[in-house]
Amino acid sequence: MLTFILLKRSGLLVVLLALLFLRVGPVRAQTTPSRRYWEANPDSLRQVLNNQHADTARLRTLLHLTDLGGIGFYSAADQEASFRELVQLTRRLRRPEAGAFRLWYAASQLDKTGKEPARALDSTRAAVEAFDRVGWPALPLPSVIRLLRQQKGPAAQLAYLRAKLAQYQARGAQVNIAQCHFAMGAPCVIQGDYNQGISHYLRSADLARAYNRYSQENQLKVVGYTYADWGNPTKALYYLRQSLAVHAALPRRNGYDWYAYTYRGMTLAYRQLHNYPAALRYATLALAGIPTDTTRRYAADVPRVQAYGLTLKSAVLLDMGREAEADPPLVRARQLADSLGLKLHNQGGGYLDLEATWARYYAARHEPARAEQAWLIALQQARQIKSVPLRLAYLRALANFYAQQGQTELAGRYARAGLVLADSLRAVQGAFQVAGYEAERAEQAQQARIQGLRLAQVQAAARARRQRLLLFSTLAVLALLAGLGFVLWRGNRRQRQANTALNRLNEAVTQQKQELQTQRDQLNTSLTELRATQAQLIQREKMASLGELTAGIAHEIQNPLNFVNNFAEVSTELMAELREAQAAGDAEEVTALAGDVTQNLGKITEHGRRAAAIVRGMLEHSRTSTGERAPTDLNQLCDEYLRLAYQGLRAKDKSFNAALETEFAADLPLVSAVGPDVGRVLLNLFSNAFYAVHKRQQTGEASYQPIVGVSTHVANNHVHLQVRDNGGGISPEIQQKIFQPFFTTKPTGEGTGLGLSLSHDIIAQGHGGSLAVESREGEGTEFTITLPR
Repeated sequence: MLTFILLKRSGLLVVLLALLFLRVGPVRAQTTPSRRYWEANPDSLRQVLNNQHADTARLRTLLHLTDLGGIGFYSAADQEASFRELVQLTRRLRRPEAGAFRLWYAASQLDKTGKEPARALDSTRAAVEAFDRVGWPALPLPSVIRLLRQQKGPAAQLAYLRAKLAQYQARGAQVNIAQCHFAMGAPCVIQGDYNQGISHYLRSADLARAYNRYSQENQLKVVGYTYADWGNPTKALYYLRQSLAVHAALPRRNGYDWYAYTYRGMTLAYRQLHNYPAALRYATLALAGIPTDTTRRYAADVPRVQAYGLTLKSAVLLDMGREAEADPPLVRARQLADSLGLKLHNQGGGYLDLEATWARYYAARHEPARAEQAWLIALQQARQIKSVPLRLAYLRALANFYAQQGQTELAGRYARAGLVLADSLRAVQGAFQVAGYEAERAEQAQQARIQGLRLAQVQAAARARRQRLLLFSTLAVLALLAGLGFVLWRGNRRQRQANTALNRLNEAVTQQKQELQTQRDQLNTSLTELRATQAQLIQREKMASLGELTAGIAHEIQNPLNFVNNFAEVSTELMAELREAQAAGDAEEVTALAGDVTQNLGKITEHGRRAAAIVRGMLEHSRTSTGERAPTDLNQLCDEYLRLAYQGLRAKDKSFNAALETEFAADLPLVSAVGPDVGRVLLNLFSNAFYAVHKRQQTGEASYQPIVGVSTHVANNHVHLQVRDNGGGISPEIQQKIFQPFFTTKPTGEGTGLGLSLSHDIIAQGHGGSLAVESREGEGTEFTITLPR
């Protein structure tokens, strides 16, 4: 049966459906919301709301969440708290619509109590008028519609909605117009006017397609249900499949799965087509296609949806003659309906054919008394809700039931009542069971095609006029070109004469240019020779200085060496005398000679240290940076300091061995650099690398082979030097601080924390390059030096 997804159980839930159709914002009556707005993720919006503190930001997000149908709210209490905050924020921010929201909230609270329905209706109407006065969409409109149906019936609903529809059409409020059409569908169908009801639903769907595909999908679903209830299964399946197609194109919302309604409609259509296996399949899917997220506001609707699905599945099983299988779901549906207080018609769920299904079940079980009672209860419920279609269906069912029981008088009475009701329905809705709006849409499409053909004819005539105009214009242009041709010929002749003169001038300029080029080449040759001569003079001066420096070093170091040699010779003689005195047994002489030898050895040590100090000082002097850059062979520098660092560590620990890997670019250019400074940087990096692999080797790791490597290459006009090791690696936290002064990972006394800091300054500040580190714990470390060519 038809499911009317229009009215909700309480005033608060009616607020939800109202905002599903209307977008709240500063200029809502004049603009149509965008699809991006309606298709926002409610979970993301709720997370945003939880982190917002400013009143204006929270108000904007609350309005957006409410527009999306309250999907982001966790419960009815959560939604009501948000509604209350919404009212407070509009008043605090002094928004012009604050009074309308406050009046709406008060009306919803009064409606929620259910004690004064007439007063609740008047208050809700007043809230609608308040929203109309400030130019906002009438958010409480669904509440008015529900209260009118409960208190005054479908006719009052339609009268009120027609008046509001005319008002909104005059204002051009497209969202409100769509809402009115959708709301007018339900009372029309309840009165048995399927034609007008479906037409209103389709108008609403066409309007919603432009801005809210969730609303369009819902309305197409209702159209399918209504067609199935009307007895047109082909149309029902067409629109239900359209609903599924629209839903598939929409962004997925977590836990929000309402396929149950669509599948139930398809079940009804296949039952009418007598395709019972397909009907049973979709009835089963309807039970699976319900919300599964119990943390959501709509979790309370799940048992009600299950009651509808179980009832429908039982009806299909009865159609197939499988009474035994129909019993368990029917019993469960009765339990759910009793616990929830469900009746024949329930807000937001449509018709629940529970009594009629029980009647069919009892009839199949050959229990006529219980079947008769169930049919009469179903008919009474249909009369109470004033549903013309259900009354007709149940009258016909009772007529058939009594005819089968042989009670012809009762069968005739219900049959006659059914015929009268059927005649009134046919007079209202026609015999084709197709909504009149579909014919209007087809006529509109035909008119659009006719208008397109007329436009094409007008465009063809305009193209013909343009072609004639183009022909005449072309002839005029050709005549003009003929006149211009003569003028151009004369101008060309004069141009050739001018070109001849210009060529002569160009030859003279070219000759002068060649002479200047020759003079420039001669000057370049002279400059090259001058530079070569200057380089020779500088080299001679360097060699002379080197000779003087060598002579000074030799002279300076000769004195301590002479002392060492002399004292060594004297000590040799004294040792010979000592052995003779020892052989003679002269202890006093032995003691005296031993003292002389000891004194000589002290002198040898003293002068040896003096010579070592001289050598050390000269080495330090040779390593002192002048700060002057010179072309430097980085391959050679790397190889030299790699082996120097390796031998330095082996001098401390003879048992240490490591594999040295070098990958030097053969075409590496010379780099302008301060060689001693870069050498210090390389020595520091190599020493750290050998320290790292040595420490990892001392851990006793099985099959570990220490490896230290260096490579060079050119990329992007820069020279790259990479020093790598397979030591223990450096953690990301330490990498961020490794170039800070005085930061070291070595034990106290083994490092100062200045090596890498000074190395970074030498490369970055002294040479305009960069020093970077890349390391992975347990795998190794790689330092990269980048220098400009």
